[in-house]
Amino acid sequence: MRIAKRLTCVFLCAVATAAPAADVDYTSQIKSVFKERCWACHGSLKQEAGLRLDTGRLVRKGGESGAVVEKGAVETSLLLKRVRAKDPAERMPPIGMPLEPAEIEAIRRWIAAGSPSPANEKQEADPRDHWSFRQPVRAALPVISRPEWAYNAVDRFVYARYDQQKLSPVADASPAVRLRRVYLDLVGLPPSAEQLQAFLADPSQARYCRLVDRLLASPRYGERWGRHWMDVWRYSDWYGRRKVNDVRNSAPQIWRWRDWIIDSLNSDKSYAKMVQEMLAADELAATDDSAWPATGYLIRNYFSLNPNDWMRHSVEYTGKAFLGLTFNCAHCHDHKYDPITNEDYFRMRAFFEPMGVRQDRVPGQPDPPPYPPYVYSGSRTAVRIGMVRIFDEQPDAKTWLYTGGDERNKDKKRGAISPGVPAFLADLFPAVQPIDLPLSGWYPGARPNIQRAVLDEQQQAVAVAESRAAKVAGQKVDTSGLEKQLTDARVEFDRALQAALKSGQPGALVGKQSLYLDALQGRRIVQNRLQNLASLPVGTRITFQLRILKDQHVNFQLVRDNKKNLTALFVSFVGGKIHSYRPGGGFKDFVAGSYDFGGGQDHFKVTLVIDPPRDQAALTVQLVGSDKLLVESEPISLNGWNPTKNSNQPCTFDCRTGTKALIDEVELVAGKQRFRWGFEAPRFHDGEDVGGIDGWMIHPQSVGPASSVVSMIAASEPARASYTRLKRVEAALAAASLGTGVASRGVTANRLKLASLRATIAADEARRAKAPAVEIEKLSREAYRQQLVSQLAIAEWQIMEADYELGRLQVLPKSDKNKDAGVKKYKQQLAAAGKRKKEVESKRAKTPESAGYALLSRVTSKRSTGRRASLARWVSDPRNPLTPRVAVNHIWLRHFNSPLVESVFDFGRNGKRPTHPRLIDWLAVELVEHEWSMKRLHRLMVTSHVYQLSGTRLGTDRAIHGNAVRDKDNLWMWRRSHGRMEAEVIRDSVLLLAGRLDTTIGGQVLLNTLAKTTGRRSMYYEVYPEAGGNTAFAELFDPPDPGDCFRRSSTVVPQQALALSNSDLIHASSGEASRRVPGESADAFIRNAFVHVLSRPARAEEVAACREFWDRQMQELKNESRVRESLVRVLFNHNDFVTIR
Repeated sequence: MRIAKRLTCVFLCAVATAAPAADVDYTSQIKSVFKERCWACHGSLKQEAGLRLDTGRLVRKGGESGAVVEKGAVETSLLLKRVRAKDPAERMPPIGMPLEPAEIEAIRRWIAAGSPSPANEKQEADPRDHWSFRQPVRAALPVISRPEWAYNAVDRFVYARYDQQKLSPVADASPAVRLRRVYLDLVGLPPSAEQLQAFLADPSQARYCRLVDRLLASPRYGERWGRHWMDVWRYSDWYGRRKVNDVRNSAPQIWRWRDWIIDSLNSDKSYAKMVQEMLAADELAATDDSAWPATGYLIRNYFSLNPNDWMRHSVEYTGKAFLGLTFNCAHCHDHKYDPITNEDYFRMRAFFEPMGVRQDRVPGQPDPPPYPPYVYSGSRTAVRIGMVRIFDEQPDAKTWLYTGGDERNKDKKRGAISPGVPAFLADLFPAVQPIDLPLSGWYPGARPNIQRAVLDEQQQAVAVAESRAAKVAGQKVDTSGLEKQLTDARVEFDRALQAALKSGQPGALVGKQSLYLDALQGRRIVQNRLQNLASLPVGTRITFQLRILKDQHVNFQLVRDNKKNLTALFVSFVGGKIHSYRPGGGFKDFVAGSYDFGGGQDHFKVTLVIDPPRDQAALTVQLVGSDKLLVESEPISLNGWNPTKNSNQPCTFDCRTGTKALIDEVELVAGKQRFRWGFEAPRFHDGEDVGGIDGWMIHPQSVGPASSVVSMIAASEPARASYTRLKRVEAALAAASLGTGVASRGVTANRLKLASLRATIAADEARRAKAPAVEIEKLSREAYRQQLVSQLAIAEWQIMEADYELGRLQVLPKSDKNKDAGVKKYKQQLAAAGKRKKEVESKRAKTPESAGYALLSRVTSKRSTGRRASLARWVSDPRNPLTPRVAVNHIWLRHFNSPLVESVFDFGRNGKRPTHPRLIDWLAVELVEHEWSMKRLHRLMVTSHVYQLSGTRLGTDRAIHGNAVRDKDNLWMWRRSHGRMEAEVIRDSVLLLAGRLDTTIGGQVLLNTLAKTTGRRSMYYEVYPEAGGNTAFAELFDPPDPGDCFRRSSTVVPQQALALSNSDLIHASSGEASRRVPGESADAFIRNAFVHVLSRPARAEEVAACREFWDRQMQELKNESRVRESLVRVLFNHNDFVTIR
């Protein structure tokens, strides 16, 4: 009885103990939560506080703080207290949202039940033992049940899975399907009817392999696979604010990186070499011109508004694209799944921290401007010439660890972070060593192709100058007619001048010349800033003479704010009234006096006596030639004018439309300072504009054709007209003789420039060859000497040319629409050349010839940090377990429409495991051991038997029907997985079949708006992650997302069918394609159209259906050409056209 009671008690106690756990499933409710939220810090990756939570036994064991679960004290168990804590500093997990109440309750019940767990539970595996972190091994080829089925090693590994899963492969695809498949896969274009017929005549494996070799040798291969890798490497043309030409992301010259990708693939450049050049061509291939565009990979990530984004993207996408690692998950904290610490993230960033972008010249184009330096929230204008490339612009740039993903929260106490890699791959990492760059690495002008380009350009300039000189010398100039015209013009002018003097109309108001303002049309405003005026004492006096020739509106102003066009003081002569501002401050207009222009009152002397303390001036206006005062000491407002305190307050003469006037004897006396402008020679020349002489400027609000020239005879219309004719004849005569001299001087200047370029290159070459110092110094002296000789000759030639052109322009009538622009241009050339001539003469007189000669380009630092070179070598190290696997997976995905590793950019512990681990490792080793040749991998994959299988799900063999049950998702590749053409392949194929495809390779990116009217391959049109970044047609077929496109998506929407039947592309191409299809009869045309468009023969039922369509369309349209076009359009919309079977 006692024994029974005891057994009952034990049984009841056991039931009581187990009861609380009866509704808690450890695996799904406890362990899954720990794995998702806790293992990152308390698993095999890390053991914070010595605690592990990856098995029940380890939970019960506790950590440094002792036990964390206590069955008898559930509510005070440390684990429960920490997940329940309200204080974020105490609560676990520390990152992300708190655990859900239901999750916490499940943990409470589990603790109350004694924290039970399976006895055979295994700990989380060591992260370093993760499959992708181990070195790939070339496994022995597996033994399979049907060895004769395998064409190569790929088939052995795939068939081994068939055997394991009890699967049978379907039959081979038809020869036509196999041919179209491999064409589209390798070159992105369908085969021609002739190519199809040739293959159908001999579809053997040997013939197929030879075909694969031809396709891999085609330049179209580089374009097809270039677009694939552009997806992975996030190719994007520039974007930001395209409508205002503001480049914020990438660069307008990024297309050179695209062309580099194509060229590299076509030459079968090593994948490792491509990776190295994209990350560090400036350091590892500094003398290889062909490699320089490769760093476009890094420039594509550039973001002008925030350099931290550039760094973040460089870290994230370098990790994902090359290594299959999600470094971005360690930006704010240690990686939850992979052995990548928060500090590892910043160590990776430190590789890129010194980066900058520069714009280098390319042969055949001018030198681009310097790349604009980064300005916070700044912008940059699109520059399309030259080439962009990466270099270490800031070698001393420091990387700081910051918290919370916010770069403002720098933790400077930890010190700057050095470049490095995660510890589990650190054994492969080569130490960072600074790199002394070769000459052409830091001085692009020393590159041989640039040297050749500048010499070729200058030799052409010499040839042009010699041709021009020969042409001019061969032209016999007869000046006898001009000489007679000159004699006659002089006589006529003398007569007109004497007549003007007798009539009382002298040419100048005072002396021989006056300033003539002609605003009969337009408006002319001339100003002087009075820059040397030191003070403005009481009694400062301003005087000038004014003669009105055509009375409308002319005024004198003292300007209050020249930028805002505000006036402080003015005296205006308007229709017989003299206006000004009333004194006392303010801007109240009043009439200070009057004049009778019609009665001969047209010549005045104006005097202003300034009183700055009282903020006013006394105005006096006197008629010249009499004692009459029209205004006498009238107070007017000064309104704070004082150019000694504000440089933006010039004095101004403003001649409005309909007015002509003469100005002379302008004088300002301020204490002991005296300024006077009488507009006389030699400072001022008759017929020249006053602008730019002795401080006089033309205000931007002036309107042509009004002018402001110094003139001798402006007051007399007849004298002025005869003078103009005289000047024209003189200029024509001078130009006739000067032209030969200008041309001859041009030849000399261009030859001397060519000599100076050769001397410069000789000095550069001596430095490149590290010649003796004495030799370098000798050549440098000669280069410097010849540069000065050349610069002086060019300046003198430009002076002579400007004189010649100004003389030629002088002959033209004032109404000539090109005259003003030409005069302005050559006056500016004359001034600039004169200035350069003085500078060169000064250098020749004062500077020793050993001074540094001018280089052919800008230069950068002679030393690079070597950081990215070390990173590139580490990524491409043959022992790196990740890089070759990631590359193999991307290639496999695009051949088989399904990857070996589903998570294509995450090979870490949170990613998917490979379906065929031994196969991906075997291929990775194959890639590395054969010099990272991608063409070899392509050949292996597409010549395999598994690649050539049919895509059908059915078969006559009962085993095939069983495949769909055992492997409905085709995980083990017992049949071919269909794929859809990408947007680019659809368009390119349509254009090819229509005979419209332009197969030109490479070149400047094309606007998407041109895609409808031009026939280049689609990869050459712009793509960027903003509105307008793809063509409207491409948008319907899942175009690449340049922001993130490791794997293209493939959707099915109704608009796709509409685009393939009713778009401009299809309408334009159907007619052209139909005319390329032979066949006199309807049946012959139908059969040939199937071959032409779908690359396969038509089945009997398809011919019958199409014949019915043909007959019906003929009845409706009664036009055979349109019927043919309609049938082709139907075939473009056929599923077999867009599907890669």
